[in-house]
Amino acid sequence: MMIDYEQLNLAYGEDRFYALQLEVGDVCHQGCIYCYMNALPGEKNRLSDAKISNILYDSQRLGISAIEWLGGEPLLRESVFEHMARARDYGFRNNIWTGGLPLAEKEILEKTARYCRHGLIALHVSTVDPKLYESLHYKGSKKDLELILEAVRELLETGYPSDQILNSVTYTGLQLAEDMVATIDYFEEKFGIKTSVNIYHTYLRPGTADSALKQFIPDRKSVARVYKRFSEQYGIKEFPMNCVNKQYCSATLAVLCDGSVTPCATIRPEGAPNINQSANLYDIVSEHRDELIFKKFKNPDNLPRPCRKCRLSEICWGCRSRAYAAGLGIYGPDPRCFRSKVSV
Repeated sequence: MMIDYEQLNLAYGEDRFYALQLEVGDVCHQGCIYCYMNALPGEKNRLSDAKISNILYDSQRLGISAIEWLGGEPLLRESVFEHMARARDYGFRNNIWTGGLPLAEKEILEKTARYCRHGLIALHVSTVDPKLYESLHYKGSKKDLELILEAVRELLETGYPSDQILNSVTYTGLQLAEDMVATIDYFEEKFGIKTSVNIYHTYLRPGTADSALKQFIPDRKSVARVYKRFSEQYGIKEFPMNCVNKQYCSATLAVLCDGSVTPCATIRPEGAPNINQSANLYDIVSEHRDELIFKKFKNPDNLPRPCRKCRLSEICWGCRSRAYAAGLGIYGPDPRCFRSKVSV
């Protein structure tokens, strides 16, 4: 996943940050019905260009190594490449997380490859089954899937390395484990691209009733099956329930498109410090560092009870966002962890 683990572990050990997740806006046309941020075609929140410039400046002061460009769909931002160029000049590694549809435009694809040259391009294709793809996307079309897969082929044809491309997916209860495994197989066998799996966070689109929530939650056995295949592609026996590991979780910082500063882009608490209302990013981090790095969890005695005796506790403390979204608190047990008995 294009991570400098030496720098990551150093940042973790020094209570610093390795990566900044930067949401430039919430507009997106892909229409995933399980989107954690409820991104919709109409833009509601957007960081100004001046704010993004200031954030990049403060990120350099904070010693950050990589910028994770997020949306919504970051490639719909007209000025995103100007900011990526500035980030590169600062010495940051540019990693972009795109649904993939904008890459159907040749100019956008070429610029993305240029500015992420030493970084990562992460796509989002949770299934390669056309009918299922349509059902997982609001007003989705199998034509969108075809466009994204063709863009992957063209990206590889430009010479962009397959090990610098990631298929970042969300696994929900709306698809069988076998389909998720088939998607991992497809990207590995067809393109030489690995897949990153995130298990569904309990957020819903506006207007969706809470009673509809259960259909999005995969069962424990299915999660275990998907994680087995997920781990195999990386040549390891077991993958932690974090996106990468607890070190990355701690050493990652997020600025959301509404200006909120949180430990992760998928943690969206009300009342979080906000760069639009008070200090700059550097000062906010200085004041809230312990909460942003989950300092409490660096003492193993403070881990959720199921985690304390887990064999993976050196690299995993469960997803903090899934715990928060499920109403268990930011320091609660991960309800999607198939290795524990907690389930919500």
